[in-house]
Amino acid sequence: MKTKFVITFLAILGSIAALNAQSIKETFDSNSLGWNETPKKIDSGTSIIEKGVLTIKTEGTSKFWQAMTGESSCNWFICSCYAPLNMDRSFTIVTNVTIGKLDDDKYVGLVFNYKDDGNFYAFIFSDEMVYFVRREKHKLVGSKHQGVRWSVKRKARQNWRLESDTKTISFFVDDVPIMKMRYMPLEYTGFGFYTFGKQKLEVDDIEFIQ
Repeated sequence: MKTKFVITFLAILGSIAALNAQSIKETFDSNSLGWNETPKKIDSGTSIIEKGVLTIKTEGTSKFWQAMTGESSCNWFICSCYAPLNMDRSFTIVTNVTIGKLDDDKYVGLVFNYKDDGNFYAFIFSDEMVYFVRREKHKLVGSKHQGVRWSVKRKARQNWRLESDTKTISFFVDDVPIMKMRYMPLEYTGFGFYTFGKQKLEVDDIEFIQ
């Protein structure tokens, strides 16, 4: 009887938490979150909001790790905003995107804990690998990688989800868990998207849940 009461009580708490969760959705009908639109090419990329879609493009032939370990952007591009979230609490970010063809030097991904182009975390992937990278003061100070197999490597629509429970950061693609990271404190609400190489990323919408 006591066990049944505990289970019921936990279920009620879960229902209350769900009811108290707030959701803010970005549909790109306007630029209400202050995305850094750059319709004219800066360094290697452009970003523009048009007809309800955020489109990010990059050009370039540099190798990925040459770019990541260097002190300049070197053919990668970040489009960011300040997310309406409290980093000290659990949150979920869900976004629907269309990615260009993936290969060894055509990458896309999510950027978060973003302070500026020299200070951020990111989950970034190519056709065969997914990376967690951590940059501080324009230098790569930490990374983790693992292999991944995609059902589709050409242009494809995907659903990305980033979750934080304040202890673990998890990244999902189409509801499949891709990578988890622990011991990574979150300080900044900056959030955005990353492209590298000759790549194009279209973002249809984003939902911030907390």
